[in-house]
Amino acid sequence: MTYPDRVDPPTPLPFLSVLRFEGPDAATFLQGQVTHDTRLLDDGRTLLAAVNNPQGRVVALLRLHGSPQGIDALLPADLAEAVAARLRRFVLRAKVDVRVAADLRAVGVRADRPPLPAAATGAATAWFDYGPGRKVLAVPEGVLHEVLDAPAGESAEDVETRWWSQDMAAGMPQVFAASSEAFVPQMLNLDLLDAISFSKGCYTGQEIVARTQNLGRIKRRTARFRLPGGPPLRPLAGLSLDGAKVAEVVMSARTGDSLELLAVTSLESWGRTLRSEDGREAVPQALPYPIAPA
Repeated sequence: MTYPDRVDPPTPLPFLSVLRFEGPDAATFLQGQVTHDTRLLDDGRTLLAAVNNPQGRVVALLRLHGSPQGIDALLPADLAEAVAARLRRFVLRAKVDVRVAADLRAVGVRADRPPLPAAATGAATAWFDYGPGRKVLAVPEGVLHEVLDAPAGESAEDVETRWWSQDMAAGMPQVFAASSEAFVPQMLNLDLLDAISFSKGCYTGQEIVARTQNLGRIKRRTARFRLPGGPPLRPLAGLSLDGAKVAEVVMSARTGDSLELLAVTSLESWGRTLRSEDGREAVPQALPYPIAPA
């Protein structure tokens, strides 16, 4: 089975949620909390950025887009409440309200989809450029029917599998509750995916991220693998080479008779066939961007 790099027809994505940062200080608040430069949101782009803990480990990956009230952030639903609660602790005197937009429903659409009907637009609606050929809209439940052209023809599990498989084919990692705070940004190739600004100034975990980059201590990177069919591997499951663990799973999903996989892998074992904990061979696959060898 192959998965196209487009979403047609529009498809509900219940595994994604939206955080809303409302208020005049939304951009400056997030500037001190995420890896990318929120000033770049002024031109209407979507930014990929990480929220880190003080040790420089990625708590969550956000796709950020400006809204009339502030900034919206797209992330996996299993992290939304925890990330909102964490960020609220840093608000202090900033004029910003951080909340989960529980009223919004995420929908995957083609990147070239025509404008939404008037009934489905307005201050409540959020949208994000997501990846090649894909965009995510988040609309109130009451106008969801204005976006969906027809009832979903796939199961919720198949939709989620297809979505994450497209991410993995593009070399785009994701962090879930099970892998939150496990990896530094460079391990997830975020410096190669334009998700880190090294000139913006301070943010939580910035010293670790900058030191890792400046001292050339990037010894582990996200690699793509394909395994024989079988159950997906849980985040942080190990992959081994000659009996020694050399990689940890970031995400995986079935694609027909195979299993697509991203794993943080030591550069010494880069390009080698690894083995999962249940004995399956993990064969390296090409990424759409280059990785410097060890």
